[in-house]
Amino acid sequence: MISDEGPRISPCLGVPDTQAACDFYEKIGFTPMPGGGDPNDDIRILLFEGEFALMVYRDEHLRSWLPLLANAPVGAFGMFYLAVDDFDAYVDKVRPVVTVEKDVMEHHGQKLFYFTDPHGYVIGVTQRQEW
Repeated sequence: MISDEGPRISPCLGVPDTQAACDFYEKIGFTPMPGGGDPNDDIRILLFEGEFALMVYRDEHLRSWLPLLANAPVGAFGMFYLAVDDFDAYVDKVRPVVTVEKDVMEHHGQKLFYFTDPHGYVIGVTQRQEW
């Protein structure tokens, strides 16, 4: 049974500039929100279509929070997928403001589109589907 209680995995991306990250994600349809009440803790929450999507956290704060990440580079080996209600309309909207890594393709009957954010994270866009 699929639950509508929210995400089971909550991505938190380390970025050098949380405001630049929020500005970018806002251009492509996300809504940035404050992440907490501590002005020295620069974490932000990003919603997509009114639902929690991910967090961005200043890399220096993330490294001090989890010393295991002290030497980790910004960016990730892997990718994040964003499921949207109208694939074609969303891709048309964001294409002018993103760096396209792999243009629209079909794989196993599903359209995919990949781009990077300003800090090197890869986002794959896919059509939302019922599981």
